[in-house]
Amino acid sequence: MSRTFIGDLLIFLSLVVASLAKEKLTNTLFLGDGSVLQVNLTSLHDYSPYTKRIAIEANSKSMFNVTNVSSSASFIIFQIHTYQYNVTLSYDKDYLDSNRSVFGSNVGLFSKPTRNILYVRNDNVHKVEALLVAVAYNDKSPVPGGCNMEFNTEIAPYAMVQTDDTMIIVDVQPASAPFNSVRPNCEKNVVTVEMYHRFLSSWDFSLDSYFSTIINMLTVTDIKENGVEVTSSSVFSPMRRVFNAYTGVGSVYVAVATYGDYSAAYVPAFSYACHPIVDPDSCKILSGFWSNFICVLCFFVGLLSLCLGHHLILVDMVLPIFFMGTVFGYAALGTIGFGLLMGLGFIVVWLGSKFISIFDNLMLNLTLGWFFGCVAYFSSPDSFTILQNDGIFWTFFVSLSLGIALIMKLLLDVASVITCATFSSFMVILSLDYWIGSSLKYIIINFIRRIAVEGFNLAIIEPPTQTMDICLIVLWPCLALYRVSKQCLRVCSSESSSETDPLLPQF
Repeated sequence: MSRTFIGDLLIFLSLVVASLAKEKLTNTLFLGDGSVLQVNLTSLHDYSPYTKRIAIEANSKSMFNVTNVSSSASFIIFQIHTYQYNVTLSYDKDYLDSNRSVFGSNVGLFSKPTRNILYVRNDNVHKVEALLVAVAYNDKSPVPGGCNMEFNTEIAPYAMVQTDDTMIIVDVQPASAPFNSVRPNCEKNVVTVEMYHRFLSSWDFSLDSYFSTIINMLTVTDIKENGVEVTSSSVFSPMRRVFNAYTGVGSVYVAVATYGDYSAAYVPAFSYACHPIVDPDSCKILSGFWSNFICVLCFFVGLLSLCLGHHLILVDMVLPIFFMGTVFGYAALGTIGFGLLMGLGFIVVWLGSKFISIFDNLMLNLTLGWFFGCVAYFSSPDSFTILQNDGIFWTFFVSLSLGIALIMKLLLDVASVITCATFSSFMVILSLDYWIGSSLKYIIINFIRRIAVEGFNLAIIEPPTQTMDICLIVLWPCLALYRVSKQCLRVCSSESSSETDPLLPQF
């Protein structure tokens, strides 16, 4: 009887799942070569955009026939967002004029209500999943990209995104004041442009997440509710933002133009800082055998230091020195071999400094100061644009590192315990970070990029703080406190210990 009930239950659940999948499939309209999609915009407003999921067949051309445009609409921003593959959106059927079409995965065109036909072409050998969007604005709204001076189309409401391994550069064109038939003078532009961004969950490359995130960043109201405003730089054009590349973390970038009490949104742009479909290996931070081996080694060395470091104090004190030296070496030449060699060199220098009383433990304390400097840079808000100046940044970084080192010097041997506990716990956290996916690894990566990558000083560092990040942040001090408690228990249980004994034996 129970088996029959379970079997019936499984059949029922499978039917429910199948029906849901069928419903989801029917919500996507398939466009073959020569297809015409009727786009009815009767109820279109700036707060309620038209959206439609479509699937464009490989090597095909389709047409969008716009009908019943709302009488309150002065202009419309048509958008098409594709997943990972590029398509062409054009005013013309032949797609011949580059200044009348735009190519990309997050593109859009400005249109007056009198223009009722647009075209899309898919030159890929794959079917492309896409989202068609139309947003209407009244005659008092500014025109996104209306003062375009660099992009191909006369009016450019879209963003241009440049992505590499370390940075994501987002450019938009200035917006213009509202106009009907006569274009306004762009030399004295009174339209302000702000930019917002929003992160997805790490390693979430699903279609539904991609499209739902874009849908939540289409209107001005949704953008301000769901996104985070990005401060403009004082170094370059306010139309450009440079972001730190968090590999495998999807992010939406969208600008908002404001003229008086009215605003209009640009076409949202998107990047994973890698290419999960076209080039899956680009989303792997540790792609080689030796990189993964070192990550595993880092985990077990950190774990052994947490559990047994209080028995081998001198060996334990070597880890922070070696860690910092390896990071500096890798930042200098970009090879892990040279990094390990420099790590050994730092150990030799540290051992030599032990024979000079004034420098005793100073280098070990400097490792903690350097590490806290990296954490401060990682945590700095994007509003601290003053840190984009290299001179100011490195002065601040060195001063902070030296200040912490001198303060720890006053704590004598307690400082060594704190330093060892901090680094051993971070080595465990760093390895877990690579395996489960979070952004804490960028505490070190950002420091390396600041040294090695030209122009990285202009990048907005603000990291995504998600569930995995919070879990690791909570675990980190717990591991460090465990290491400190082990040292304290060892001292308390020692037969020769007394209130005047140092916490660590002198070298």
